[in-house]
Amino acid sequence: MNMEIPRVINAYLAAEQARNSEKLAECFAPDAVVLDQGHEYRGVSAIRRLYGDVFAKFRCVVEPLGASIDGQTVVIRTRLTGDFPGGVAHLRNEFVVSDARITSLKITSFKPDAAFGIDEREFRGKRVLVTGGTKGIGEAIVRRLMAAGGEVATTGRSVPKDGPRPTLLIQSDVSTPSGVKHVADKLLADWGGIDVLVNCVGGSDAPSGGFAALSEDDWEKSLNLNLLSAVRFDRALVPGMLERGKGVVLHVASIQHRLPLTDSTLAYAAAKAAMRNYSKGLASEVGPKGVRVNTVSPGFIETLATKDFIGSLAQSRGIDAAAARQEIINMLGGIPIGRPGRPEEVAELIAFLASDRAASIHGADYVIDGGTLPTT
Repeated sequence: MNMEIPRVINAYLAAEQARNSEKLAECFAPDAVVLDQGHEYRGVSAIRRLYGDVFAKFRCVVEPLGASIDGQTVVIRTRLTGDFPGGVAHLRNEFVVSDARITSLKITSFKPDAAFGIDEREFRGKRVLVTGGTKGIGEAIVRRLMAAGGEVATTGRSVPKDGPRPTLLIQSDVSTPSGVKHVADKLLADWGGIDVLVNCVGGSDAPSGGFAALSEDDWEKSLNLNLLSAVRFDRALVPGMLERGKGVVLHVASIQHRLPLTDSTLAYAAAKAAMRNYSKGLASEVGPKGVRVNTVSPGFIETLATKDFIGSLAQSRGIDAAAARQEIINMLGGIPIGRPGRPEEVAELIAFLASDRAASIHGADYVIDGGTLPTT
């Protein structure tokens, strides 16, 4: 989404995501008007009550899809996923801004189509597994593939209260062989296999302090979560693709496979480097048999967890969130586009690579980092 939009609208979107009706109401002029699906709410008090009632009744995740600007009018399209009737809504939000306040907002629904960038039929009939799809990048991938008509299963150690509702949520610790087996057995029993496998689960909770601070357990945990979980899922589910003569495997790695941050994520970086190498080897083996394999390597992506980290860093350093974010960017050597990536941007790349539009793309590593890596 184009981020060169009025600050007050960014503040509105942040307040909406945080479910804060007070902060949201502060974005409006005193006599502002909100037209929501044909119902009129006039004045800040009425607007505050409207959003307060909505936030109390429903929980949802708001995903910006695109923006356009014409003078004082800003149109932002969003996708809402939550526990309201239907589970998914696509909204067109038409803002009019004057003197740094929203003077009117018209909210209507819209139907996404191929011209807008989402073909609701593209993954229809496709069985998809996204590991680690209950938060962060994985959550965005689940939303994107479901919006395109896919039957999407995902994994998580616990059942989240918020976020998208996948077709199938399998509670399991996929960093263990038994956890992977539980998920694979469930998919084979219920679905008979899958057509697209997105190995997205990953992360690190290792302590800071460099290589000497990493214990045997730290290394084992990182390798199990960030490398071996993908290897185990591939072993369990790719044979079915080979039998059918078609399928797609996507491994979500990290630019740390080439730009390791040694303070606390060295084991994570080493696991992702191994994943990239493994992915290339797997592609060479199964490509002639109809199964495409590619790697996606994100850079600094601002997930909700990352935002929490930025907030904690800001508090510990006595600086604001923007300065804390810039510290992280500087640590990476800079991001030429000037900002971190967003989960939905990674999800869009995943959707393309998983689709028939990428039929000749195989054995590749797609870096999505805003230009952070100095060479490709």
